[in-house]
Amino acid sequence: MHKKTDTLFLLRHGETDWNRAKRLQGRTDIPLNALGRLQVRQAADALAALCPHLDRIVSSPLKRAWESAQIVADRFSFPVSGIEADPLLIERCYGMGEGLTADQRAKQYPDGQYPGIESFDDLQKRGLLAYEQIRQTALPGQNILLVAHGSILRGLITAVTAQTPAARNWEIFGNGSIYRIRERNGIPEVMAVYSPTRPSEVARLLSPGSNFQL
Repeated sequence: MHKKTDTLFLLRHGETDWNRAKRLQGRTDIPLNALGRLQVRQAADALAALCPHLDRIVSSPLKRAWESAQIVADRFSFPVSGIEADPLLIERCYGMGEGLTADQRAKQYPDGQYPGIESFDDLQKRGLLAYEQIRQTALPGQNILLVAHGSILRGLITAVTAQTPAARNWEIFGNGSIYRIRERNGIPEVMAVYSPTRPSEVARLLSPGSNFQL
């Protein structure tokens, strides 16, 4: 008998003051701002329209992701005590680049190579490991929400879908955006399902080699 596949939803945390100022956050632990909380509440409503319940919520332990996970948990009447913290989902380390604005980064590190930065290859490996561990512990038919950060989520999707380096610059994870991963015949299928800037956008498939942006 065919087993019903589990579904993994990926949510990027809501906006922070550093996001608004275009400061590179990385592992600096910045909380959500008021708009960020609103974005996550709206994302939670959108998620509720996609699935009737959540069986698991797994989150980065950084404040902006953890609070986002709590907001969604409240929307689904999911026990906050049941949220799982996964250190593999912590944001990419940007070393000396953290805290700098876009203009400051362009002047000080025009090549984007900040001292102490985590390599993209290491980021992909970490994202893939997080994905594999979650899938290995998932039960058939479960709805699982993963709450994390833009760079680690991009790395995860790039690794899971075997994307080429040319796809690494996708701006696919705006604050409060949701993606969905299901496996069909063992092949992960990634779809954009919600963006706060384009809430009526029809879900689109991210296929290998595509440069789709949401």
